[in-house]
Amino acid sequence: MDASSQAHVTAQELVDRFGGRIDGDPSIGIWRFMSLATAETGDASFLAHPRYQKQLNNTSASIIVLSDAQLARERGLTCTLVVTDDPYLFFAKAASWLSARACEAHPRDKRVHTSACVDPSAHLGSGVSIGAQAVIESGVIVDDEVEIGPGCIIGSGTRIGRGSRLLARVTICSGSSIGERVLIQSGAVIGSDGFGLVARPDRSWMKVPQLGFVTIGNDVEIGANTTIDRGTLDATIIEDGVKLDNLIQIAHNVRIGRHTAVAACVGIAGSAQIGAYCQIGGAAGILGHLEIPDFTTIGPMSLVMSSIDRAGKYVGVYPLQEQRAWEKSAVLVRRLSRFRRQLKQTGDQDT
Repeated sequence: MDASSQAHVTAQELVDRFGGRIDGDPSIGIWRFMSLATAETGDASFLAHPRYQKQLNNTSASIIVLSDAQLARERGLTCTLVVTDDPYLFFAKAASWLSARACEAHPRDKRVHTSACVDPSAHLGSGVSIGAQAVIESGVIVDDEVEIGPGCIIGSGTRIGRGSRLLARVTICSGSSIGERVLIQSGAVIGSDGFGLVARPDRSWMKVPQLGFVTIGNDVEIGANTTIDRGTLDATIIEDGVKLDNLIQIAHNVRIGRHTAVAACVGIAGSAQIGAYCQIGGAAGILGHLEIPDFTTIGPMSLVMSSIDRAGKYVGVYPLQEQRAWEKSAVLVRRLSRFRRQLKQTGDQDT
């Protein structure tokens, strides 16, 4: 949707809704947010990091959201400024509101592509959109204003909450529950079998039936090609507000607490319990059956091998070694501070 088809909002409306103060004309109107480098008259932009200050010199934005009005005026800007402590958060809130406002101004009827296959027992709410070659199996409930992209497969007995969006080729396996306003990027698979195996006496593997399901809360985002396995007997649970990046593997019976953010390529093994408001860096590994408390940060490439007792920031990377050698190295590293104290005490005694 281009800007000309949207109703503009004023600087005063933005400040009334999201806070901050105005330096300039409160009646100036904008249609959308753009970067400082590409913004034109009728656009808003924001400055959230010092590295982009030079772009203030050439921007044509009508409104700029920033934290330092004096900086902008010293660079000769005459446009309207919205001054706030956190310009990036202001931008995120305002841009989301503008997008939702544009959609509300152009409500859509239910649209099902002629090549989609929808079981007669499925229930589709109002304003639902289903793309080409999507498959909706028996007993599926799709609430109002849900968008299901081309090539998606929605397994039997699944429920998708109001306002959720599934981009192309998302697979939701049977019995899964997706909350409201969930965004699932292309290629994600929700509810596939967990990696449950038991060794036979001859050391061959027998598959353990995966009879559980996946429950995803409201306002969750799931990145492209991320996979979330169903529980073995109970549920794999992703709580409200969780943000998952691309290419993440979440194993069976994992629970991730509300508003936790997980970066790309993280692997979380079965039955791990991740707290709320955690941050997990890219390519970190978390072993199964352990617990991580609320408000914990795990650094990128870190390996979590045991439960964490208290919240904090944790980092740990070791070079690959044979396990026994690695265990010896780990013990030595953990004792280094003690060795240092002993050496210092010995040195003090010698002097």
